[in-house]
Amino acid sequence: MLAPQLVTSALPSSGSTILQFPTEAVRRVHSLRHMTTQLLQEAAQVIPNQQLLINVVSKRVRQLGLGHRPLVETTPRMSLTDIALKEIIAGKLTYESLEGSIDGA
Repeated sequence: MLAPQLVTSALPSSGSTILQFPTEAVRRVHSLRHMTTQLLQEAAQVIPNQQLLINVVSKRVRQLGLGHRPLVETTPRMSLTDIALKEIIAGKLTYESLEGSIDGA
């Protein structure tokens, strides 16, 4: 894959130069969002309760941000959210329902 090149253009009134970034990067971001959406749909099959899924992912993202190691193989471009979702899909993360033990009984 060829590296994208920056296009330079000079301002007419001054000697300053503006760097214009290519629009190809937008496509990459779109494909990364698509990957996250796909992972979210797959994880929702493992944990169907949307609120519970969000809580599990959120807690795991905090742990990963603090330096905990991923439980699945990752790529350099994966976000912490993608890693947490892949862990759920792979069955590496589980949860326990604490219903009935709210009052400590």
